[in-house]
Amino acid sequence: MAKRKTEEVIINVSRPPVPYEMVVVFKPFLPDKVRNEADAKVEQIITEAKGSVSLRDIWGKRYLAYELDKHTEGYYVMYQFEAPSLAMEGIKKLMNRHQEILRYLVIRKDAKEGTATKIKVKKTITREESESRKKGAK
Repeated sequence: MAKRKTEEVIINVSRPPVPYEMVVVFKPFLPDKVRNEADAKVEQIITEAKGSVSLRDIWGKRYLAYELDKHTEGYYVMYQFEAPSLAMEGIKKLMNRHQEILRYLVIRKDAKEGTATKIKVKKTITREESESRKKGAK
């Protein structure tokens, strides 16, 4: 009995890149040269993962809400980029390896709105509006 030869076919499905927003908190007392190199490393991590950085916004040194690794300040940089969704796990692993970074947060942006989150705002009403609603409900 003859054996059949089977061939494996791997199909690469290319998905459109997904927009992300990432805020990175660098250690506050890094020399400018080291901070610029760390900033370049972050952009390199994104581009090596087949992503593209569309915006880099430097917020500068700010106070932290709570102490991180004995630091009360951090140097904030925000990146807006697009990358394949499958690459995000690799990006996060590489970000964890850098000693210059205190924390980072990646948010998947809403492509339609262009914002990361939708916030519901409660409308404040006056006492008269509140009383008129109560009268209308009765």
